[in-house]
Amino acid sequence: MLIRIMELTATQFISDSPLLLPAGEVQLWPVSIQDFACGSKELAMLLSAEETGRMKQFRFPQDRLRFLVAHGLLRRMIGQYLNIASGRILLESGSKGKPELYGKHGQELFAFNISHSHNLVVLAFARAHKLGVDVEHIRCMPDFPEIVACFFHPQEKAAFQRHPYGARQQAFFDCWTCKEAFVKATGEGLNRSLDSFCITSNSENNNTRLNVTGEGISTASWNIAPFRPAPGYAGAVAFEV
Repeated sequence: MLIRIMELTATQFISDSPLLLPAGEVQLWPVSIQDFACGSKELAMLLSAEETGRMKQFRFPQDRLRFLVAHGLLRRMIGQYLNIASGRILLESGSKGKPELYGKHGQELFAFNISHSHNLVVLAFARAHKLGVDVEHIRCMPDFPEIVACFFHPQEKAAFQRHPYGARQQAFFDCWTCKEAFVKATGEGLNRSLDSFCITSNSENNNTRLNVTGEGISTASWNIAPFRPAPGYAGAVAFEV
């Protein structure tokens, strides 16, 4: 699949023009939450009652705004992709807890996922069966070597140790986002141990796609692609092929 990083402008946000999503394409939309703070009232009108309740449970305003932008824009953009009113979008948790479309539009080959970290939200869309995206703000984490030791596959640990010391923090976030994107795509989340599978590079495609191997995983069925959503962030998208 072709990976396209899109740009969402305020003008496009207020437009009702349909969004085109060709088959064989993953569209990624990185969004700074501050750019849409002024549209918070309009976004709040798009949320379901359940989503509004979840948003109000956040203690800090920045966390409420992050949730609002992520879920409000998700509903807005699904409506534009499927050419339906945002108020008619019906979402439910699938068998593994992952949000899915249901009703008439739940039968379409259309997948979506969202991730957010710090001041950034990334929305992902594709005409695929399964899709997952993850984004992380690259920040100082003194305990990342311990996280590697606990949650990385042995092959990933060995690859991590081969990086120069000064490059290991970036390598950690690059690998972590790939692993998170995969378990989000499968819908397994915390039900699959992160050390039960391995993310490896494919030298035949210049590392633009990564492989995933592990028990019960058909490597040929999956692609994982790292990307840079914004300066200071790492991201990855996983999709079934």
